Amino acid sequence: MILKVKKKSELKRFIYYVKDLYKDDPHYIYPLFYILKKELIREVLKKKDYTAIFSINKESVIQGRLLYRMEYNPKEKRDVCYFSYFDAINSNEVTKELFEYMERDMLKHNVFYSEGSFTPYDPDNRRGILINGFDSDPIIFTSYNKSYYQTLLEEYGYTKCRDTFSIKPEMNESTTKRLNTLGRYFDRKYKIDVDYIDFKNIESEIRDIHEILQEADNEHIYQDTPSIDLIRDVAKNLKIFLDKRLIRIARERETKKPIGFCFCMLDYNQVFKLTEGKIKISKLLFAKKYITKSRGMMQYVIPKYQGTGLIGYIYKHIFDEFREMGITEFEAGTMMEGNDKPLKSFDKFGGKINKTYRIYGREINHD
Repeated sequence: MILKVKKKSELKRFIYYVKDLYKDDPHYIYPLFYILKKELIREVLKKKDYTAIFSINKESVIQGRLLYRMEYNPKEKRDVCYFSYFDAINSNEVTKELFEYMERDMLKHNVFYSEGSFTPYDPDNRRGILINGFDSDPIIFTSYNKSYYQTLLEEYGYTKCRDTFSIKPEMNESTTKRLNTLGRYFDRKYKIDVDYIDFKNIESEIRDIHEILQEADNEHIYQDTPSIDLIRDVAKNLKIFLDKRLIRIARERETKKPIGFCFCMLDYNQVFKLTEGKIKISKLLFAKKYITKSRGMMQYVIPKYQGTGLIGYIYKHIFDEFREMGITEFEAGTMMEGNDKPLKSFDKFGGKINKTYRIYGREINHD
């Protein structure tokens, strides 16, 4: 039986279901339940932009869950239903029950195509279903799920829409030498400054970041350019996790024009695994210095400087900070299939695909 989430007690069951489903999984890392609860109360119960449902058996035990939203996609020029937070036992029946409910709702709104896993209010995080790379812990804000999800979705009728990848470059002396060589070359050829993000002038910085994202090649970007409001919300929500040393904006020295942006985060999953989804600020701040991994969240360069090595030049500044911070592992992504420029950039530094995430799509019959 399907239950639609209409009140906080039901939303709590929806959110905490993963504690039962993944209790014996050594690699699953619980989300920050406080933040997730706050987000979903806003999106599901207050704004009602998203629908949350879960499947229960005769004993009222949850068997699966699903979150979805319908919205217009200007690239595809049609309405699309985006699903996320799909979690379930290994059961075709439960999967069918969840998605048939969603599809009946879609038909009521004349929406005939669904896609996921993708969350429009959080477009760059937990994007896609993990299909390869189950032998290690997920890095911060990336997907992790049961290995059988791929089979469940494909047997229901979903097909591959596109894949996204996480890339793991080598962090060794050879990489350092290559980055230093690139840095010297770039300094000779271009007059570019790479600055820390200035949190004291965050509104100005957000405008510059938005300008870069708007101007950057959008062909292989999954969603439209984030609005200034969305960038502001992300900065606000992630404030306690941000480190200015790992967020860099490149500008032309003479014109001050923003031309490139790289955003990395420390892998707080190393801490969250210990706190089991609870926020303990004191423990978070104390444990920060023991984090040894970082994730490259976003990297964008305007067309004029694409192919010049600017991404590598910005990352050279960030990698210099890694050495001071004790960071020994780095993972970049997720990057869209076909987006060869950043893939080739990391390939030069021994970057290999270490995880693959799949975004699935399905057309529904509406004759």
